[in-house]
Amino acid sequence: MKTRLPEMCFGISAAFLLCATPAAAQDTVDADAAKAGNVPSRDVAVGAYTGIFEGYNRGGMLGIQARYRLGLFEAGGFAEVGTEAFTYYAGFGATAGLAWRTSFGLRLVACGALGIHAYENVGARFLSADPGADGSTPFAGARVGASYIFGRRSQNHVELGLMGSYDGDLTRSTVTTYYMQEDWLDGTPRAMTSTHTIGTHRFGALVTVGWTRDLL
Repeated sequence: MKTRLPEMCFGISAAFLLCATPAAAQDTVDADAAKAGNVPSRDVAVGAYTGIFEGYNRGGMLGIQARYRLGLFEAGGFAEVGTEAFTYYAGFGATAGLAWRTSFGLRLVACGALGIHAYENVGARFLSADPGADGSTPFAGARVGASYIFGRRSQNHVELGLMGSYDGDLTRSTVTTYYMQEDWLDGTPRAMTSTHTIGTHRFGALVTVGWTRDLL
């Protein structure tokens, strides 16, 4: 029994070393690749963005997005909401295009976008009983951006950047609204009619923040 115990310990130690060696080797390869500054061929990113835009009027927006990159190609989706004066909108869509990521952390993106815009209170005004118009329309657009990916030695990164956007609604529809407006002088209600157009062009300047994970 005294003779077999050292042999058993030696065998267990050898087996442990054999099992651990491939994992340690893989960790070394990954660490060496990170230190060398190699750009992974794939990554996923999720994040949020906010900024200003020019549409019917000037306003602000807030959105979320998710993206997947494979080499120089990228695809993703987004959802956003915005307001300008008394008009509100929500947008949902998908993006696809080109993405270039450098070894020192810079990422440049240029993508096309397709989606749907839903509008509320288009044309509503201050001190007016005009309720505005509601409606929806498909849109096509583009996204261009530049961002910096922090932490090159890690598989997970914080990403900060700037993005410009353009959305052009593909349809235009005219909506007529009927409402009662009180006269400011004598308070007499008067029947009023107004027309509003659903659909516009929108340009945005945005700040982005998110999390990126390399797929090794």
